[in-house]
Amino acid sequence: MSSLIARVSSGLKNGENHTNSDLKSDKIEYVVLEEEAIRITHWYDAFVRLFYWYPKSIYDPTERKFLIKLDACLLVYTCLSYFTKSLDKSNISYSYVSGMKSELGFVGDDLSYAKSLYSAGYIVSMCVGTLLVTQKWSRYLLPSFELCWGVLTLCAAATHKPSHMFAIRFLVGFCEGIAFPSSVYIIGSWFTRDEIYRRIMVFSVSASLGGMFSGYLQSAAYDNLSGHLGLSGWRWGFLIDGFITVPVALIGFVVFPGPLQSKSQRTTKPIWWMTVSEYELAVSRQVKAGIDGARQYDWGVIKRTLANWHVHFFATFWVLLNVVALPDGTVMPLWLSYEQETNGRFTVSQVDNYTTFQSVVGIVAQFFLAGLSDSFSIYPFLSAVQCTFIVIYSSLAAWNIPYGWKWTCMLLIGLDGVNQAIVSGWINRVCRHDSRERAFVIGYSDAVSQAMNIWTNIVFYPTSDSPKFHKGFIASTCGAIIMLFLPIISIFLTKWDVKREARAREENQEIENESDMVVTESIHEKTSK
Repeated sequence: MSSLIARVSSGLKNGENHTNSDLKSDKIEYVVLEEEAIRITHWYDAFVRLFYWYPKSIYDPTERKFLIKLDACLLVYTCLSYFTKSLDKSNISYSYVSGMKSELGFVGDDLSYAKSLYSAGYIVSMCVGTLLVTQKWSRYLLPSFELCWGVLTLCAAATHKPSHMFAIRFLVGFCEGIAFPSSVYIIGSWFTRDEIYRRIMVFSVSASLGGMFSGYLQSAAYDNLSGHLGLSGWRWGFLIDGFITVPVALIGFVVFPGPLQSKSQRTTKPIWWMTVSEYELAVSRQVKAGIDGARQYDWGVIKRTLANWHVHFFATFWVLLNVVALPDGTVMPLWLSYEQETNGRFTVSQVDNYTTFQSVVGIVAQFFLAGLSDSFSIYPFLSAVQCTFIVIYSSLAAWNIPYGWKWTCMLLIGLDGVNQAIVSGWINRVCRHDSRERAFVIGYSDAVSQAMNIWTNIVFYPTSDSPKFHKGFIASTCGAIIMLFLPIISIFLTKWDVKREARAREENQEIENESDMVVTESIHEKTSK
């Protein structure tokens, strides 16, 4: 990509012979791909950029100061919010193996039903959130919903029947549904191509941290708070999670800036921690990177988006991504719980703690693979992850494998976070020219995948199949195989997009040239008279 830009530039400077059409084509291709340029000189610079985000060689002092403030407010809040989302989503699996199953009377596939109801609520609010996230007042949307799911998490500690928990999980899913698409969309509004993947990586890592700390919190609550004030340890786990979530939501009302509006659509003042000049800098960065600012929806936009390949490709990718990720947070705790009940190998606390090792693997992998996507092509990273999933899921489908290898396979399930981080940045990059399409594609893709999760979770990973999940591992293996080859299709579709944009630019240039000729002739006629 950068070599193409260099080739075009040097060819123009050295005065090589080109026809007019060749020059026009080169210039068009240069314009299209200039926004994709990545600012590294040597391959090892990519590893430096993982840790050094604000190099003086790239950013002037004003831009560096602005980016630091943006990361400290926007990125930190979205990460804390997503951390609490993951914390409040995954706590039911840890509670299930920490006493909730027997105390509430869960039987058969009740855990799977609870997770499916969460997905049902998630879908409803995600569709609404996708339409509302581009509004000028949407900066209050995420904190408001987070406050609600924090209060609902506190209410989960008071449940006494499976039906109570089912209702709570549906409502928690409804409130959390807006968190992912709105956060990814808004991060993509403020950061450029060679900044976005590292921010999405940190954002995605926060989810893995939420899942990991959920296990530690549940283990600590079980060991230290069981029976305190007459409450079981798993109930204290829900209370602690809720007490963490509510303050984070309140912080969001103060620091969350919401989406960056386009220059022509700007109707709001900058948030208190951002000066007018910094806001103008953000808009200029947005224009330079070819990112369309927030705009309001109309039905024409939705119709045009549905006619484009982006929404259907990424929706398919996201469905497969979630099929591959279904075992995460479910298979390992149930397997360890089975080992504890049948062989006495582990204690309840060890089941909670050992499951968190899966999140550690995911965090390390996301940091390097998703973080380096700001500097390298994403396709080798995606391919490596899918190949790993094919190996580990096919091994688990066989089940009768060496104990040490089974442990390895269980831990590597945590790699699913890499898929989410890379594809989230990928959508922001591909759809950056149309803010409404970008919001719709993010929300629609996640909504379709969650709709699939309502039944895939029950069909492929029912609790009654624990711990072998033979059907589920085969389904996840097939999903990984399709995901391995699906990016090849996107390469051809992207080339088609570039050619289409080139034709459009040529047509516009011809129209401008004809208009200039008409104006010139008119002026010449008036002058001659």
